[in-house]
Amino acid sequence: MTPPTGFVRVDGTSLVRSGYEAYLEEWASAVDSVGRASDTGRGAIARVALPDGRAIVKHYRHGGWLGDRLGDLYWDWPPRPWRELAATEAVRAAGILAPEVLAAIVVPLGASGPRACLYRAELVTRELAGRRSLGSALTSAATAAERGAWLAAAARAMRRLHEAGVSHPDLSVGNFLVGPDPSEPIAIIDFDRAAVGPPPVSALGRWAARRRLARSVAKLALPSLDRTSVAAIVRAAEVA
Repeated sequence: MTPPTGFVRVDGTSLVRSGYEAYLEEWASAVDSVGRASDTGRGAIARVALPDGRAIVKHYRHGGWLGDRLGDLYWDWPPRPWRELAATEAVRAAGILAPEVLAAIVVPLGASGPRACLYRAELVTRELAGRRSLGSALTSAATAAERGAWLAAAARAMRRLHEAGVSHPDLSVGNFLVGPDPSEPIAIIDFDRAAVGPPPVSALGRWAARRRLARSVAKLALPSLDRTSVAAIVRAAEVA
């Protein structure tokens, strides 16, 4: 993979935004303090100070039965963080608010390239300060109208994503980051396993995204927000 514009390749396998090469060693070791291979979730997260904010270092780890067997070891090529970097850059180029990627770090445990054995990996992004999850906004909303406004705003962000040809596999309430009110642009995060193709995303893909969001919201067990009502709100906002 050719490094995206503005990135340089370091040590053969890590892609770092130009000007941030000096942070690479610190970022690569940051998640050790929160339990790299022993972490029980879908990967460890560490926050590291920058001169102009904070960086979030995400350590990749399998979920489900693969997590039980492989933990944080991967074998595919191009590596997972390179693909997430490319997808995130495509999203940002389309004018959609998403985190700025600072580095896609790959540490091979054997030969690198198409015949690579195993590797561990991190993705480093700049923290989007002053934002909270859509789930937090919905939970703290005082009225059904306010909850509907937050959902409609998320649906509009989803529509822009799909119009750009980006299929996000996990549009849950945790992957929308909102500002102070629904009129502010909503950020979308976590483009691991996202696919970028010819726009727009297919009708089936859009339906799957609505279904995923509705299921995620329904888990919050909020008044008037069961899966059917959420899907209706999102569908209405998408086609408005």
